[in-house]
Amino acid sequence: MVSIITKKVKGNEYFFLVHSYREGAKVKQIQKSLGKEIPPNLERIKEEFISEVVHKLWIPSIEKYKEKYVAWIKKIPDLVKDKEFRAFGIRFTYSSGKIEGSTLTLREVALAVDEPEVSINKPTNDINEAQLHMKCYENLIQTKEDLTQKLIQKWHNTLFSLHYNREIIAGEIRELEVKIRGSKHIPPPPEEVPNQLKELFEWYNHNKKNFHPILIACLMHYRFVSIHPFYDGNGRMTRLLTNYILHKNNYPMFNIEANIRKSYYSALENTDLTNDEMRFVNWFFKNYIDNIKKSYFIK
Repeated sequence: MVSIITKKVKGNEYFFLVHSYREGAKVKQIQKSLGKEIPPNLERIKEEFISEVVHKLWIPSIEKYKEKYVAWIKKIPDLVKDKEFRAFGIRFTYSSGKIEGSTLTLREVALAVDEPEVSINKPTNDINEAQLHMKCYENLIQTKEDLTQKLIQKWHNTLFSLHYNREIIAGEIRELEVKIRGSKHIPPPPEEVPNQLKELFEWYNHNKKNFHPILIACLMHYRFVSIHPFYDGNGRMTRLLTNYILHKNNYPMFNIEANIRKSYYSALENTDLTNDEMRFVNWFFKNYIDNIKKSYFIK
């Protein structure tokens, strides 16, 4: 959590940004002075402070994992690499769908993707969504396009193009209020969505070279899903967007599994309610590292 505190230094009161974290049995702090008055560009300073925290606590470990991951990717033949990426895509498709309530098992997702002629006794929409999510993932892996709102809308259109009663919303930015089931967060009204999306992708283009790619992926994940620009499918688009950023920067992709869905939703909601992005950053980096170890057998 990032908070603002005041301290007296030589008789003068100063404002500080503070992040507390646990290291073993000890609670430690990282601080940044704001001066005698809170500056008008506080949000930008918070971003820079979060970047400092991330570089201190997690980036050294992640860079070691990346080095091993890149060496592994270079070592294996292209055929094996393609199989590994496809296997990840199936797990990712299963997990992302399961988070949203899909009834398919991992085996059924694999069948739907690899053997579409095989009959599966599950809802047609779940089967179609698995197949089309995999198509979006394959585009993510192969595309040379920049990450833009247009690309995300293209994926959304693909995902819902065969969905019964959802074709009309495929690829369309919402023009009505939406609510997130089970969450206290209220997404912005529809008239604000286009401008917020425009500002988000402007922020991405301006900062993708200024901040570490993992932090960019994390903040884009939280900010995009917080806007909730579509009538449905916002979580799936957010997770695709995140893995686009990771993959294009040669980092392992992140499969958010359904068994951590509760903590994932809690981290997003608590960040919304407190306006403290460090809450989601903390969740993201810890679980991302755990996922690297589990998914890529990198120690």
